[in-house]
Amino acid sequence: MSERKAINKYYPPDYNPLEAEKLSRKMAKKLKTMNKSHASIRLMTPFSMRCLECNEYIPKSRKFNGKKELLKEKYLDSIKIYRLTISCPRCANSIAFRTDPGNSDYVMEVGGVRNYVPQKPNDDLNAKTAVESIDETLQRLVREKEMEQNEKMGIKEQADDKMDLLEKRLAKIQQEQEDDEELENLRKKNLEMSQRAEMINRSKHAQQEKAVTTDDLDNLVDQVFDNHRQRTNKPGNNNDEKRTPLFNPTSTKGKIQKKSSVRTNPLGIVIKRGKSLK
Repeated sequence: MSERKAINKYYPPDYNPLEAEKLSRKMAKKLKTMNKSHASIRLMTPFSMRCLECNEYIPKSRKFNGKKELLKEKYLDSIKIYRLTISCPRCANSIAFRTDPGNSDYVMEVGGVRNYVPQKPNDDLNAKTAVESIDETLQRLVREKEMEQNEKMGIKEQADDKMDLLEKRLAKIQQEQEDDEELENLRKKNLEMSQRAEMINRSKHAQQEKAVTTDDLDNLVDQVFDNHRQRTNKPGNNNDEKRTPLFNPTSTKGKIQKKSSVRTNPLGIVIKRGKSLK
């Protein structure tokens, strides 16, 4: 009976451990990449669908353990197309759909139906489901190549005239700076003119207000005097004639009488000064 863990092992005379390690690594890589077209992945449904066996509703973005398969056909002979397969969570029916690089979408193949198919307003139903033909792809590729060549030629021409482009850019920048300076100067001048106009308007307004006030005062004084004259010159007003002045200078006649030295008594006898009665 052999040992479960052998201690003594046979090594041939031409055994090289470095080469054996390299061979083991190569075999491991081959085993990993042997079934690369078929791989088990974790995916999410890109659209809502319905199972044809049990009518189970499968919403969008639900997670499944599925399989990824690389198809032989390619879009425009360069873009790979994959088939994704999942199983229905209710009846375990296989549901498969593949990628559609031409329309940037997915196409249902087996086991289910899409609940909602987006429709473009400007395209027909036939154009939606139809795949681009070989002639159309060739024409499109030719147009794209022509566009690329034209762009490359334009880039080459620009590379030849780099100095001219730099000079033009510098001239353009200088012109823009000069234009900015001119605009700034014009703005300052306009601001100064507007400030001067405001000052002139204010001074004129102040002068007008002063003239109006003096004129109003003159008119008011004239009106008061006119009213006074009208009152005094009324025809029915005779108070001025009846009034007598308190002092009449013409009544005195300019003479002042001296007091007489003769005195009289109640009996009518005249008494002179300096004489006494005997």
